[in-house]
Amino acid sequence: MKSDGQAMTSTTKPKPKPKKQKSVAKLREEAAVLLQKLVRMKAADENGFATCVTCGKRQHYTEMDGGHFISRGWKATKLVEENVHPQCKGCNKYAYGKHDDYALYMVDTYGIEMVRELNDKKRELCKQNRIELEEIKLELRARIREQEIRLNLR
Repeated sequence: MKSDGQAMTSTTKPKPKPKKQKSVAKLREEAAVLLQKLVRMKAADENGFATCVTCGKRQHYTEMDGGHFISRGWKATKLVEENVHPQCKGCNKYAYGKHDDYALYMVDTYGIEMVRELNDKKRELCKQNRIELEEIKLELRARIREQEIRLNLR
């Protein structure tokens, strides 16, 4: 019965529950997934193939991982683009990232100072709020669209 004493009719729909807000951790994880996709796409040639930074294996970017040099567990470097590169699943998952080979790639690509900076940055306090993470996700989606156009996927 309604509060005014009338019975609910069958046409009365229950109010939908308000959508639960995503946690900051969930938003950060979604942004990390987008960043990994972007990095793999950027590294891909016009046919969609990218090279694993640790073993040199060439695969389609959709079959590769976005491997992190500094582990994803460190919030401050999780969304740093220079920390993420294409890796085959064998290196990233089964060989635990092949960190020694990854370190050589990082030094060759960015220099020892950048590697040190990333290593220092991982311990910094990272306080991103929902709005910042949503903005990061929007930017990453736009950049992914650009790569989709480049790879003739749109």
